[in-house]
Amino acid sequence: MILDGSIQKKIKRENLAKLIIVSAIILSGLIAILAVPGLLSSFLLAFVITYLFKPLITLLEKRGVRRIFAILLPFLISGLVISAASQYIVSLITDQATSFQTDLPKYINGISETLKKPTNTLNVILLPYTKIDIGDRVATWMQNSASNVLHKIPDWLSKFLSTMLLAPFFAFFMLKDGQSISRNLLSIMPNNLFEVALNLSSQINKQLGSFIRARLLESVIVGVVVWLGLYSIGTPYTSILALFAGLTNLIPYLGPVIGAIPGLVIAFVNHDSFASVALISTVYLIAQLIDMLFVIPLVVARIVDLHPVTVVIVIIIGSQVMGILGMIISVPVASILKLVFTEFYNHVVDIRS
Repeated sequence: MILDGSIQKKIKRENLAKLIIVSAIILSGLIAILAVPGLLSSFLLAFVITYLFKPLITLLEKRGVRRIFAILLPFLISGLVISAASQYIVSLITDQATSFQTDLPKYINGISETLKKPTNTLNVILLPYTKIDIGDRVATWMQNSASNVLHKIPDWLSKFLSTMLLAPFFAFFMLKDGQSISRNLLSIMPNNLFEVALNLSSQINKQLGSFIRARLLESVIVGVVVWLGLYSIGTPYTSILALFAGLTNLIPYLGPVIGAIPGLVIAFVNHDSFASVALISTVYLIAQLIDMLFVIPLVVARIVDLHPVTVVIVIIIGSQVMGILGMIISVPVASILKLVFTEFYNHVVDIRS
């Protein structure tokens, strides 16, 4: 019995040491990613690339292609497609961005003038108590914001280029060595947690991969529908507006509203007819109806099992912690935390029973 007791204590000490080592490795990696500027965005994009390429790589391996070639092929095809398409797309977006920059003062003045009438009405009502100047304040804010954006463009371009260089590099090694790294980490897991960790790793990989692919597909569909609709009715800056709508659609609930604002503001400032404004609104509405009625129920809803209230709360927390990026990644992070909590809770219940 003494021997059995000493063996059990030794096993517990070994399990605790293994758990501390695994926790320290994961924590160190997270601290390094968060501490180094730009590294988080590079790793996030690398994860997106990894999960996008995984199904194709798995398919190629099943067809007998060696893993290294199966990994290189998607990178090569993507590089060729991006190189071919970028000449047209970048030129188109650059031309529209330059035109928008030229017209920006007109839109700032237009928004200011649009707000003057309701502001004057409020001043008549509130004159004995206070006076407000919403139009002038909004115009000043927009001018300052535009100036800040222009000053920050070189810094953003530098970060964008470094991210675009690092992300494929990280993604390549994630695909090449990810399985062996995962096996090595699992090998030093405590014996009593090995099965839990293995099951959890499989679930997270499956759910995260499905979520990323579904959300990107959702954004592409929304962007394409908005582009087709706005282009067909002759709205200016169609490509920029469609790109903005697709990107903001990554933000749950709030994204579609944010994505529609620029198109409607441009229509109001240009003094478009009511029919034109209604058509633009209809385009955004149709894009969201397709998203809500087909894409979300068939693709997204099955992946993340979170209550809508929980989603809203985690989006607010994400926005406070990391801004727009936090709003985008808050839902998958919350989903992973729920998986971890549920798996360990079930493990503890099983042990006690």
